[in-house]
Amino acid sequence: MRRFYQESWQGIPFTSFSHISFFHLAGPKFYSTFYETLFRRYKDWNDLPARWRLSKTKDAEWLARKIRALMAGRNDDKPCRVLSIGSGVGFMEKTLLEKDPSIELHVNEPSTVGMKWLRRVIPAEHIYIGLPAVSLPSDITYDMIYLSAVDYGMSNRDFLHLLEILRAQLAPDGEIVCISASLLEEDSFIGSFVNAIKIFLRGILHFLGVRRQQFWGWRRTRAEYLKLLNQADFRDIQDGFLDDGFESYWISGK
Repeated sequence: MRRFYQESWQGIPFTSFSHISFFHLAGPKFYSTFYETLFRRYKDWNDLPARWRLSKTKDAEWLARKIRALMAGRNDDKPCRVLSIGSGVGFMEKTLLEKDPSIELHVNEPSTVGMKWLRRVIPAEHIYIGLPAVSLPSDITYDMIYLSAVDYGMSNRDFLHLLEILRAQLAPDGEIVCISASLLEEDSFIGSFVNAIKIFLRGILHFLGVRRQQFWGWRRTRAEYLKLLNQADFRDIQDGFLDDGFESYWISGK
């Protein structure tokens, strides 16, 4: 697992709206201010960067196919109940519903600020605000739970805890899917040494004010993802890469 840093998101430089930290993860206040800035700049999902929208559309199409395959063996007519953890601006959720309107989609977000657009397509009773451990109804289970570009902001300990919580929310034969935008392709000694030097140089540039960067989270290797799902007691683990323009990594388990 390695730290990584970010200077902007969705074309919005972090220095334009917030104090940024080289050592501390972005917190709730940072994300709230970011979404307020984003909604002032962009009026609709279609205003977001085209390449990002195309990538998320392909991810949603892949997820819709995976949901159909999961439900193919069912003998009832109940809609597939799906939970999105950390839905952000909700573009992927909106697209998923366009691809399969029969899905009963629920979403979970830490705060209400980023839900401005998503409230147009998700009923209020299917929106849960807060940490999953305290905001998700204990009497509802899901056929599929997915996390898209969410885990980067969690340590291994926190991510494992979240996986254990979500596993308890799965219906029998339910599936969890994690789509990662922060895969670490290798973690050799030489690679770690070079990365440490890069972080040191980034730190100098940050404190000189030449190139200020926010500590954004951690990158994980495929082996680390596999280990975490095994530790959370998932079975039938599968993984691969998406043809979405970014070669996003995915891993799933039941």
